[in-house]
Amino acid sequence: MALTDQDIKKLPKFQQVQFEFAKNLRNPAKNKTPDAIETRRMKIYQDLFYNNVQTFCANSFPILRSLTPDDKWHRMVRDFFTEYRAHSPYFIDISKEFLTYISEHRPVEKDDYPFMLELAHWEWMEVHTVAAKDNILKIPHERNGDLMNEKVVISSLAWPLVYEYPVHRVGDAYQPQDKPEQPTFLIISRNRKHQVDFFEANPLTYRLLEIFQEHSENNIQISGLQALKQLIDELNYPQPEQLIAGGQQILQDLLQRDIILGVNS
Repeated sequence: MALTDQDIKKLPKFQQVQFEFAKNLRNPAKNKTPDAIETRRMKIYQDLFYNNVQTFCANSFPILRSLTPDDKWHRMVRDFFTEYRAHSPYFIDISKEFLTYISEHRPVEKDDYPFMLELAHWEWMEVHTVAAKDNILKIPHERNGDLMNEKVVISSLAWPLVYEYPVHRVGDAYQPQDKPEQPTFLIISRNRKHQVDFFEANPLTYRLLEIFQEHSENNIQISGLQALKQLIDELNYPQPEQLIAGGQQILQDLLQRDIILGVNS
């Protein structure tokens, strides 16, 4: 809970100076420099703190930054720096906090790209995948097993994602203004060599991975055949043999990408 000015005035003098210092760092345009600190020196701290946060945001969201005019970008980051209250003290979490600010706290502006929030989420997923601490090599599994008939082991570093816009294609040459008729299904992961990989999936592959993950979240492992049969039931698929045959290739593809690690050893 934020302290009021009256609360701050009741604090010891050194704490009052600390609060004045922090308020001035956040928003020097609205908060005066503490009396005990030279303005020139304070300017060094103001620039240092803001530039560190701004640079981290720009590096975490490079496409969003490249598409956003300088004045709009700095206005957005300054508002994040000034008004938003982060829930994590760790520098590595700034990108997540900035995404939360954009998605939940920042007022929409008329010139915002329609894909802005989805693009920001996609770029954060790349950061998140790189920074995730899980070590999939420590997950027990047998690489060379029968994916169809044995219990499949799924990587904890794989995420199926669906967006209204093809965010993985957005850049200088492609900025869609109208929402496509079909959503975009993407799967992002990190393999056993610590390399981030992603690909555009079809709805069947996307849902198949979801089925494995839903069971895994409940500490249940199922075979590839069981997952495919659930998919057939959900879709009321008219040619189940065809889907099962195609599903075997999907399982192999996911294995090659380390999204499927293997089978229960």
